[in-house]
Amino acid sequence: MTPEALKNQQKDYFVAEWVEEQLFMVPHCFCGREVNEDYFCDTCQRQCTCQVILCRGPQTLRIVEMFLHGNPHFKNFQAYTYDQ
Repeated sequence: MTPEALKNQQKDYFVAEWVEEQLFMVPHCFCGREVNEDYFCDTCQRQCTCQVILCRGPQTLRIVEMFLHGNPHFKNFQAYTYDQ
């Protein structure tokens, strides 16, 4: 999955990466702009709802999928490998 495909679908997303035994997830508006913890995009002037996770690498995808499957609060989330 690519950010461009999500932009066409108008879906906000996280970019996730597993680094030094920690998961880092950075929220993005579908326009491609990184947003802060408040999930507000200054460019689009809208509140973002990130439910798609683009994972950098297969290890990150496995970890994210384990996290999602183990928590019912995240049942609407989807995880994909980040295709660049």
